[in-house]
Amino acid sequence: MSLNRGVLNRFVFLSAFIALFSSCNSQSDISPEIRWMGNPIINGSPDTSAAHQAVVYIQVALNQYQGFACTGTLIAPQIVLTAGHCVCGEGNATQLSPDKFVVMFGDVAQQGNPVRGVAEVKKHPNYNPNWNYGAPKNDIALLRLSYNAPSSVTPIPYLSSSMGITKNDEGTSLEYVGFGKTESGSSGTKLHVFNDLDLVCTAFSGCNYGQGIAAPNTICEDQTPGGPCSGDSGGPAFITRNGTQYVAGVTSYGDQYCQYFGCSTKVDSFEDFIRDFVGGQNGSSCSSDSQCDSGFCVDGVCCSSSCTAECSACNNSGHLGTCTSLANGTTCGDGDPCNGVDTCQNGTCVSGAPPVCDDNNVCTHDTCLTGSGCHYSPYADGQDCSDGNVCNGMETCQQGVCTSPGWLDCDDHNPCTFESCDEQTGCQHTPKDDGTPCDMGPCGSGTCQNGQCSSAAGDLCDDGLDCTEDYCVEGQGCMHDSRPDGFPCGDCAACFSGACSKLDTCATEDTGCGCSASAGSPLGLFSLVLGLIVLIAFRRWA
Repeated sequence: MSLNRGVLNRFVFLSAFIALFSSCNSQSDISPEIRWMGNPIINGSPDTSAAHQAVVYIQVALNQYQGFACTGTLIAPQIVLTAGHCVCGEGNATQLSPDKFVVMFGDVAQQGNPVRGVAEVKKHPNYNPNWNYGAPKNDIALLRLSYNAPSSVTPIPYLSSSMGITKNDEGTSLEYVGFGKTESGSSGTKLHVFNDLDLVCTAFSGCNYGQGIAAPNTICEDQTPGGPCSGDSGGPAFITRNGTQYVAGVTSYGDQYCQYFGCSTKVDSFEDFIRDFVGGQNGSSCSSDSQCDSGFCVDGVCCSSSCTAECSACNNSGHLGTCTSLANGTTCGDGDPCNGVDTCQNGTCVSGAPPVCDDNNVCTHDTCLTGSGCHYSPYADGQDCSDGNVCNGMETCQQGVCTSPGWLDCDDHNPCTFESCDEQTGCQHTPKDDGTPCDMGPCGSGTCQNGQCSSAAGDLCDDGLDCTEDYCVEGQGCMHDSRPDGFPCGDCAACFSGACSKLDTCATEDTGCGCSASAGSPLGLFSLVLGLIVLIAFRRWA
């Protein structure tokens, strides 16, 4: 990882202070017997193990000219555990701002190593730098990196209260790791040393220990054959439980020469403080992988695994933090309903059938829109949607609905016909049987004859006059309209002014009525000429 300019500048400056102490370590603040970081370390050896790449070098700038170094342990992809006095200034409880810190990875503190800035600093709320004879109390703090540690670095878990150190662990071998000074005065190299646990102090008032005092919730060891010293503050004291190494202590303080005793903060006593900051337990809420001990933030909770299977989740009710199969029927797949709604079945995403977007409405255009599903848009008003039945009218689309103008009115107002409608041809009028009684209302009653209502003597409205047209109007009665002049009304007779009159051009003989014309009339002359023509033609052909 290349260094950005801001981090690089801080590294160049702070490299000059690798062997210096912060004012948090000032001897004027503590008794001559106790010092947070003394001088040489005893019998340490270089630690280059892959497992301990999680032990990091912390550079702290107090101002432009002063700074100090501490050690810490990566306990989650973005969380470093260290001592409270490593995040304070001038030997008090004042917490430094995140921009004062640079965290470096590697076995030796040197330029070119991967580094991370710090986004958040959190010391214990009850941290007391001068609890008793200068010994600090609740000396523990956490750093949240600006982004995840290198992927090659595996976090080392902290010891939980369920596996916490007790008096029964006194005599157990612990491994101490840090970048502090060696007995030759050099520093900046990761060293480790093994020593047996001598004292577990949980008393509220602390415990007497050798030439010093043990603060509440600390674990202490003598410095034989070796132990942590200057620059090792905040570094881990590892214990192994069931084959797994845990951070059991955070190096806090010891005698000024690192020769007689050293005490570390008992980590399991501060599980709630750590958990609240890290939020790392499986099932706890999270927004990034770095907030989880497992390194997996899935579905908003810390998960036991990456849980990448399509039909699996880590936030299933009753199984928070454990990757389990989603309930059968849960939607999965690409989410496009036009491809069919895919659902989880026994932990597998099963494809669904594409939808049939037919709303059985002839007045809508049915389509499937990607991502949203079936869509129905109305056709323009007036579009034909006839069902082929002329009896219920010629239907058209109106605002997306097939609308009929109404059924055909097949009533011919004739009591002597049966009305019906044929789907193909329309209205039908079938005559009733002759003799069927019929009633024309004010026109009178009669019987049906050839599909018409007539009286026994004839038509119901017959007034006996040849020059009137007789008919019945429903609701009004019989009507008698005069026929036009010249309308024939009998032999050699025509209607004039509503009366039937004889024609004076007609003559009646014994054999019948024939037409004759006077000598001077044009009609008589025309008849005479026509007769002569016929006679001549007959003789010629004879």
